[in-house]
Amino acid sequence: MAEIAYCYARVSTQMQVEDGISLDAQERQLRFAAEMAGYEVVMLREEGRSGKNIRNRPILRQALEDLDSGKAAALYVTRLDRLARSTQDFLSIVDRSQKKGWRLALLDIGLDTATPQGRFVVTIMAAMAEMERGMISERAKDIHKDRRETNKRWGIDLGPKPIIEEEIRLEIKRLREKGMSYQAIAKNFNSRDIPTSNGGKEWYASTVRHTYLSFLKSIQE
Repeated sequence: MAEIAYCYARVSTQMQVEDGISLDAQERQLRFAAEMAGYEVVMLREEGRSGKNIRNRPILRQALEDLDSGKAAALYVTRLDRLARSTQDFLSIVDRSQKKGWRLALLDIGLDTATPQGRFVVTIMAAMAEMERGMISERAKDIHKDRRETNKRWGIDLGPKPIIEEEIRLEIKRLREKGMSYQAIAKNFNSRDIPTSNGGKEWYASTVRHTYLSFLKSIQE
């Protein structure tokens, strides 16, 4: 039995959704490429969804989860901008494909992780994603070091000391990059009995959002 390839087609405007031309053209290209590679094709349509980020694209998010869990072996997309317009989102997807071992093929730029050239390019991209995570971690450490050296004290110079550990802040960032909603992260943390920043026992979407945005602001300053 042939392995399954997800062929992902996306349009962002209502006009494209209604006339179907863009979707049909994408599907023809994707089906041809995936079938030529010997896959059983499962076509996925994301209609009327912006490519700005992957958080508002439930079909793509579910496809990535399926690929990670082995329900499908490959993801085919006609163009890079159909998959992601955010560099961060793209690198995150590339990183996932490397770590979980599924094939990623972008027809417009000839990127295919099944080829030696494609694996080389993706390795470089995955390394860039790893470097970005490392830089964020180092920046956070530098901020804490600077505060210690300048004798800035929590509760006096910097306000109440947050109870949330640095690992939890980084976990929130990681889950957001995977496309999880604030509500889903809150549910995840509640199931693990992780305390909130004020010592409470229950996370809400608003709590996660505030913690996430505060963390991003602190490492960008």
